Amino acid sequence: LTGITQMQVEAGIPLQICLSRFNRWLQNLQLEKGVTFPNKQQTCSASVSTQKLCTFLTWSDWDLGVCLQYECKRKQLLKPEVLNNWIDLRSTYRLFYNRKPKGLNGALQDLGIQFSGREHSGLDDSRNTARLAQRMMRDGCVMKITRSLER
Repeated sequence: LTGITQMQVEAGIPLQICLSRFNRWLQNLQLEKGVTFPNKQQTCSASVSTQKLCTFLTWSDWDLGVCLQYECKRKQLLKPEVLNNWIDLRSTYRLFYNRKPKGLNGALQDLGIQFSGREHSGLDDSRNTARLAQRMMRDGCVMKITRSLER
């Protein structure tokens, strides 16, 4: 389904190391690019309006709201707090266009965009999700955090 082989899985790094490296990369990104990852309450705040706001964008809540959440709990790992807020593009798409797409590929097709690459490949899905979000913003959609795991 994903194209990931068993050999790639075995050569991979543990989730704890991955999250640590990812967090370090995010911190460097924030310093170098000046981006801010706001929590859900801060998105409407005037104090962050002059900053470069950034958040994660997913197609559904599965990856960040279920899969990563469960895996971190199971392995007793701390995940970067910035992964507690994101935009679910699927629900944003439904609300903005008032229709329910048949998956990411279906949403792209609805807008006349050809899916590029292989479905369910993480990198290809990410790129296509970004292309869809760009199109939606060109069509006037304002992206807002749709899900927060913060209390």
